[in-house]
Amino acid sequence: MHTRSLYKKKCTAITYPAPIPPVSPSMRNSRIPFQWLRASLALLVVLQSHVMATEASGVGADWEYSYDPCSELGPQHWGDLHEEWETCKTGEQQSPISIKPSNIIVCPSLGSLRTNYDTRPAFLHNKGHEIQVNWRGSPGDLVIGEKTFHLRQCHWHSPSEHELYGKRYPLELHMVHTTLEGEIAVIGMLYEFGHFADPLLNQLSEGLIALQTQDNVYVGTIRPPLIGEREPYFRYSGSLTTPPCGEPVTWTVMKEVKSVTESQLASLRIPVHDKDNARPVQPINGRNVYMYKPPQEDHASS
Repeated sequence: MHTRSLYKKKCTAITYPAPIPPVSPSMRNSRIPFQWLRASLALLVVLQSHVMATEASGVGADWEYSYDPCSELGPQHWGDLHEEWETCKTGEQQSPISIKPSNIIVCPSLGSLRTNYDTRPAFLHNKGHEIQVNWRGSPGDLVIGEKTFHLRQCHWHSPSEHELYGKRYPLELHMVHTTLEGEIAVIGMLYEFGHFADPLLNQLSEGLIALQTQDNVYVGTIRPPLIGEREPYFRYSGSLTTPPCGEPVTWTVMKEVKSVTESQLASLRIPVHDKDNARPVQPINGRNVYMYKPPQEDHASS
């Protein structure tokens, strides 16, 4: 998959509604019904509140950085763009990384991955660089040690951000979980082109088509990917892969590479103008990558 030039979105300033003027007696006696006027002014208040809430939530921040290595906003410059993004260049536990035999330690004591997911109402959101699924309420949990992390959202990167045994794959899914205290844990799944469609993207197929002309789409009740208890995985301490690149993040990268069709990948890339959105791999800085694999069952005959 070749990289094309980065899509340049036009910057438009946010225009806030004008201050609401007081209602004078003459306006009350005008031909415009006063009740209609009051309703119109109330609508302006709602619109102004919506604009301010949108700005506070960080919507549009995706366009403050880029993935183009030739751009002044590219990954090599993220740490210089904002003071609060400095960790992108100074952090010692940055993600993604290259997972290879030289940094893997098999660790049976990690135990099988404990997840519990169910269906919940969900929305698709085009963030500019990536497509994200947001649930209305957490659809389930990931338990690591004594801590419970609640699934908050899923999003995709194409090509994959993590390398596995020196290979970068066409797609990677990130399942972002948080504790009530704000700690973050992410499950990463890698995808290779195959004949079998991905079940999560199958659920979202109609919504992804609608996302080509809308920024937010309600997609009904959606079930996150189910993860088997005996699936092997890698675990390491890393960071967010987008600004502000916060540390630490507990990363779980599944060892099994899943299947996705080319048309499913296209449905994710078309709404973001077919642009790559993968951060380059970061220095390992002496970190270990721990691997859990289930014990081999004894097939010896009795």
